[in-house]
This record gives sequence, C-alpha cells and structure tokens, in this order.
Amino acid sequence: MSNANNRQGFSAHGGMRDVPRGAVSLKKAAPVAAESSRKNYAGVLLLVLFLCSAVLFTQNREQINGYINKPIRVVQMANPLQRANEHSVRAALAAHLDGGFFALDVQAIKEQLEANPWVEKAVITRIWPDTLSVAITEEIAIARWGDKRLLNQYGESFAPELQEDDQTLPLLNGPEGMERKVMEQYQVFSQMLSDTGLRVREIELSERGSWTLRMDNDLSVSIGRSNVMERVQRFVKFYQHHLNEQVASVAAIDLRYNNGISIRNKTDMPVGVASK
Repeated sequence: MSNANNRQGFSAHGGMRDVPRGAVSLKKAAPVAAESSRKNYAGVLLLVLFLCSAVLFTQNREQINGYINKPIRVVQMANPLQRANEHSVRAALAAHLDGGFFALDVQAIKEQLEANPWVEKAVITRIWPDTLSVAITEEIAIARWGDKRLLNQYGESFAPELQEDDQTLPLLNGPEGMERKVMEQYQVFSQMLSDTGLRVREIELSERGSWTLRMDNDLSVSIGRSNVMERVQRFVKFYQHHLNEQVASVAAIDLRYNNGISIRNKTDMPVGVASK
C-alpha cells in the first residue's frame, strides 16, 4: 500500500480523509482538564478545612486540652500485694499524679516503685482518659542472707525490713558475691538429704570454700571443701543405716575424712565410726 493510503482517515461524512502525521484529537483533552479541575477543587477544600480546624483549635485550646489531657483520677492495682505495703505504693504514685494524662512520667513512677525492696518489677500503663494501671511483681524470699538481707529464687539479695515470719527462713552465709552459689548448693543439699527426713536450717560457705550445715534438729554437719557430693552421699547412707534412731543424742558430724565419719555426742564424747 502507498504512503498516501497510510495517512487516510474517516471524514465527517463517512468518507476517508487525510490525517496529518503527529496530529492529536481535541476531543480527548477534555476529560484530562476536568480531572485536573476536580483535584484543584479538592485541594482547596482540604486547605479550607485545615485552616478552619486550626482556628477552632486555637480559640478552644484550653477546653480541648482539658478534655483529652485529664488528670489521673483512678489508680488500678492489677494484683493484690503480699509483702510490699500498698499504702506506701499509693503514696509514691500520688506524688506523680498532679499533671495531666500525657504529662505523667511513667518511667519515674516505675523507678520509684522498683526502689522498694519488695518490688521486683513494676509495669505502669496509662488508660485514657483518666486511669493508671499498676502491675507489681513482688520478690519471693527463699532464704535469709546473713543478718539483714534476704535471697530470692534467683539467688539475688535484697534488704527489706525483716518481719517475724522471715526469721523462719533458712539462714545462708558466705562471702559477698557468692549468694547465687550458696543458694544453688543449698538446693542441692536439701534434695540429697530429703530421704533422711532432715531439713537444712543453716548453711555456711567459709572464705576458704568449706561447707558447714546445721539441720532443723540442731545437728551440725561439717563437709569441708573437697569431694563435697561424695561426702554428703556417704553421710546419707550412714544416717539411713546406723544413725537414724540415735540422731537425738548426736551434736555434730564431721565428714572431712577420706574413709570415715567422726561423730560427737551431746555428752561431748567423740566417737569415731569407720565408713567404707
């Protein structure tokens, strides 16, 4: 086909007409112009709404701020407290509640509550519009550490004001920094002695690494610092076969021998018993 035929198009009367190369139909430009006009109108409308909102907010700033930033009126304790004093906890919270909801310093409240010796962790949650939720995880005392401190289940020491009930806890002693090791060894000894019916009341680790136990019946057991597990196992076996019925007359047992056990009666007369 010739180049002339390639440029042919339909005429207004149904015939063919020539269409200049690169020409664009004018009828297709109208929708584009209408869409652009609608976008401009929407932009102007949004701008007007924004300006109106800004004016309203400026004129009613105090009322709006008073509505969305109300002071805390309700304090919810997520769980009951067993050892931490709830009155002291609420007094600590009250010192931070003067500001509005968003001005509340949650981190400062958390730090102040966790400064309480009985508080292991505090989780503070704001609930709009005027509520504060307080969830406190308390320390669990497993034993005493020395005269003034307690140990939790992780072997960490803390120093609350001791109550009468705390004096019934096992007493653990040892060099500073050895709290976790002494706690773990206490648990091991308690498990090993469970079949004897004896209960560890006190345990001490000396500076030189020597272990000494005192049972709930006042029986003292010196273990030493070497072959500790083997010596305790020897004691358990000896107790079950020979000492169970006579333990009331025994004051102290010394396991610091390779093949024997030394027994001291309450009459202060030492008795040596071989144990292989």
